[in-house]
Amino acid sequence: MASLETNKALAAILTAGIIASGSGVISRIIYHPSMPEENAYVIEVPEEGTDGTAAEAEVTPLPVLLAAASPEDGEGEARKCGACHTFEQGGAAKIGPPLWGVVGRDIAAVDGFAYSDALLEREGEWSFEALSAFLENPKGWAPGTKMAFAGIRNPEDRADVLVYLRSLAESPAPLPEATAAEAAGDEAGAVASEAGAEAEPAAEEEQVAALQSAPTESAAPAEGDGVGQLLAHADLDAGARSARICAACHTFEEGGAAKIGPPLWDVVGREIAALDDFTYSDALAGKDGAWSYQALDGYLSAPREWAPGTKMAFVGVKKPEDRANVILYLRSLSSDPAPLP
Repeated sequence: MASLETNKALAAILTAGIIASGSGVISRIIYHPSMPEENAYVIEVPEEGTDGTAAEAEVTPLPVLLAAASPEDGEGEARKCGACHTFEQGGAAKIGPPLWGVVGRDIAAVDGFAYSDALLEREGEWSFEALSAFLENPKGWAPGTKMAFAGIRNPEDRADVLVYLRSLAESPAPLPEATAAEAAGDEAGAVASEAGAEAEPAAEEEQVAALQSAPTESAAPAEGDGVGQLLAHADLDAGARSARICAACHTFEEGGAAKIGPPLWDVVGREIAALDDFTYSDALAGKDGAWSYQALDGYLSAPREWAPGTKMAFVGVKKPEDRANVILYLRSLSSDPAPLP
């Protein structure tokens, strides 16, 4: 009896196997699936540089960004850094090193602070370029850094923070000067933006030539005319627009406080280096006379040539017509504007 039962069980298992195998053969006879050659879905992605792709975003040079940056906005942006850093002179280290005097300081140079190997292995100083790259992507610029901050992706926001960090010093480091091509490219972009233009960007040489040959909004005075004749044809609104870049270091409103540079309210006709609460460079403190139209024109043309040793980092306004526009705007910053020459 036991042998019979065993045979029955084995026969049942064998029968089930035959049925399962036969079902597979029959199903393949009835249904013919088509298998793909590649076991994946292909998503068409156009290659960079072909039609249909977005053009690579133009990168504004750092010197141009810094010249137009706002220390006040940078201070607001840098508040988040207060969780790990101190800003005041003599401030102690926290989770991160103190930031007073950081611009121009050697990397990993604060005694007593335990820097990561990633920064200890870095040579050089915290230049504006190094700080910008680090703030954009700390872990990308210095892999292994203890800096947990994700970074500041927006270039304008980084520039604001950099000019604020620059202000954290008794003698702020000079801002880097933009080359003629960089400044020309930025000005051309600003003009195109205001006009709503969407033209192809010109080559640097073409931009410089276009800016040099572009007609002014007012009638151009005859060759050889002085600043007085230029002022007679100057454009106040154009001067106000050009002077926006000065807001990085100066205030314009009546009663405005000094920033990196002295306030500009009532500057036309004011004695040079005359504000008691501002520390002027020896270059300006040693100058006699007032900020006449001629003096302002000479200074704005080439600050470091007119007053060698000045702390003014701005490269200057090269076109006489543009300088006249700015000077006319500065004249308007007064409750009793000085008479035109």
